[in-house]
Amino acid sequence: MQLEVFDHVSMATRDLARSVAFYRSVLGFRPIARPAFRSEGAWLAAGALEIHLTVNPNGHFRRPELNPGDIHFAARVRDFAAMEGHLRDLGYSETAPEGDPRRLLFRRNGPAPYQQVYLLDPDFHQIELNDGPVPEGWSPVRS
Repeated sequence: MQLEVFDHVSMATRDLARSVAFYRSVLGFRPIARPAFRSEGAWLAAGALEIHLTVNPNGHFRRPELNPGDIHFAARVRDFAAMEGHLRDLGYSETAPEGDPRRLLFRRNGPAPYQQVYLLDPDFHQIELNDGPVPEGWSPVRS
């Protein structure tokens, strides 16, 4: 068996409209078609990465803290400085107090061979953005 591509990340949300607004305005995802599941939700995509949001108030939610050693998903950005400027324009800051939903945690010279920043979505799901190298032959479009 050989896996071909990482398909999607599925996350519970308490407030679908709030989560969709975050992923669209902060991370640049766009809505895509979603089958008619019984549960309320939305599918979004950015390049080949899909986020599947499902309304589930009883789902698993983290505490509102940034911890790079805890569960998160990561996405690579083309221009780290532009991404950082975009987040700052939206009010995100590494000086925001712990628990503030607009707190950033940077690792500019950490053990990874690239810059990283961690942030939380509205339900405290942790996200890493980095400027790691894109694998040879990788395409942002699914075939």
